[in-house]
Amino acid sequence: MEEDEPSTRSIPPWVSLEYQQIRTLVGPRNTVRFTHLSRTSVDALQKLWPSSPEDEFSSEQAPMQVTEVGVLELMKSYNVPLDKVCLLDPKATQGLSPEDGDGRFEWFLFG
Repeated sequence: MEEDEPSTRSIPPWVSLEYQQIRTLVGPRNTVRFTHLSRTSVDALQKLWPSSPEDEFSSEQAPMQVTEVGVLELMKSYNVPLDKVCLLDPKATQGLSPEDGDGRFEWFLFG
């Protein structure tokens, strides 16, 4: 779990901008899940970007889920097997290709 900054106990502005950019890049037909966050971070992000089910797909950004739960536990709760997850690694020798979106993967894991 990430540690809160003792001075502010909130999400730094650069992090919220980065998260917002991720949601824009992913697009409104997908969901972004920020996992393994501290309770303070979860509360801050929910306050920053409140959402309701009726406007989930009207935005240009992906709907989001923020949670204290780790990604492996979250995958288990959604019944997503590890072989259905594409780990996006900046040090990978092979880049992401259109074929990776052919349905072979259910989730794409960043970070």
